Amino acid sequence: MKEHPLLGHLTFRQRVLFALGTPGWQITGSVVVSIGIYFYLPPEGAGLQAWVSEEIFLGVLTAYGLARIIGGIVDSLADPFVGHYSDKSHSRLGRRRIFLIVGIVPMSVIPGLIFFPPGEPGSFSVFVYLTVMLALYYIFFTIYVAPYLALIPEIAKTEQDRVELSKLRAVIGGPIIMAFGVLWLAGVDVLKDQGMDATTALQTIVVISCIASFLFSICPILAVDEAAFSSVHSSMNMREALTKTLSNRPFLIYLSAQIVFILGITLSGPAVPYFARVILGRDEGFAAQLSLAMLPGIIIGFIVIDRIVARFGTKATLVGTVFLLGIPLFPYGFLHPSIPGGPGDQLNLMVIVGLSIIKGFPIAGLMILPTVILGQLIDLDEARTGANRAAMYYGVQGLLTKWVYAASAAIFSFLLSAYGRSAAEPLGVLLIGPVSGSFCVIAAFLYTFYPEQEVRKAAIQHASDLSDQPG
Repeated sequence: MKEHPLLGHLTFRQRVLFALGTPGWQITGSVVVSIGIYFYLPPEGAGLQAWVSEEIFLGVLTAYGLARIIGGIVDSLADPFVGHYSDKSHSRLGRRRIFLIVGIVPMSVIPGLIFFPPGEPGSFSVFVYLTVMLALYYIFFTIYVAPYLALIPEIAKTEQDRVELSKLRAVIGGPIIMAFGVLWLAGVDVLKDQGMDATTALQTIVVISCIASFLFSICPILAVDEAAFSSVHSSMNMREALTKTLSNRPFLIYLSAQIVFILGITLSGPAVPYFARVILGRDEGFAAQLSLAMLPGIIIGFIVIDRIVARFGTKATLVGTVFLLGIPLFPYGFLHPSIPGGPGDQLNLMVIVGLSIIKGFPIAGLMILPTVILGQLIDLDEARTGANRAAMYYGVQGLLTKWVYAASAAIFSFLLSAYGRSAAEPLGVLLIGPVSGSFCVIAAFLYTFYPEQEVRKAAIQHASDLSDQPG
């Protein structure tokens, strides 16, 4: 098979297998985040019971939110260690690949265990079990994902390369993870129609999801032979590596925007079944259709993203996509619950379906562009230090952002518990839209401060200076 001129050491088949790893670990994340909160704090009418206490303490925390925060803190602390030791690894299996091998089984199995809590609903033992399982999951998630992402700037050496590889990951992984968001909701409905109770139906879907996750996640391990390409290993100690990474000013600017954006996007993601149940009075099957409404916009986004980046640049395109994602979230706050055929039902349908279509357009950019920008920063660091420390950059990004995922879950559970998640008390669900939209708009503003041209010029200059030095 003819090799790609830019990704010359990988055949098309290998690139596809590498890309399939993305939906593998994304499915586990969706199981833990979206299905997890739906299982532990279900909306009214779902046929599920709340498994954790809904009591609010310290003003803003629920038991579910605290469990996610503890898990997120453990995860964030693991990130730089995984990144550092992956950068320094000399394993004969590959310095990235060995970590994928260690992480894949626990990362795929633990999400399933989360849905079989011991003890009585609302008991302290359930809280402890959930907290421990979340912490373990996030550690092994990091062991797999940080080295996987660190392979991208090593496989794809130029920015055009990275756009192409990231686009391939998005084109392959995007439809899979989107289909998953539809299928788990529809699958629960189908199994309930077959006579299963809601809890057993959801647990069955989760187990199937974990098996699918493992099959996707093993593909990069089979595809990538790190002996086929060269990369300079880091010789820094842990303290030096952290200090060097955190002294990269453009990286910190990028991270500040990324933190706020993650708060926004992870707040809106799990909300779809709540909008369907509480605002529209419909079931999980209809929530699946709402997810499908984004598909036309996503397809168009993938078709035009290359031309938009070529015309406006990576940073400007990212700013635009984040802004376009945030603005359609605000109108959700002004809706009123209805039932099928009832007063306001048609208006609610038009607004929610229309907004779902609009939100599809920026998805392609959000799947591709942050990876490309981080690749620019890794290039600059490699030009300055002479070593590829991609995993440390992803590790520090995890250190400073993983707690944000937990904070988002805590905010989400607080809104639902404090302000309601039923048609009679819908404010908690209604607030999700404008709160998450506000974070996205603020993030778009913060991304404008990222000095893209400065980073590119500095990387080229440092590389030129190194090449001019006597051998």
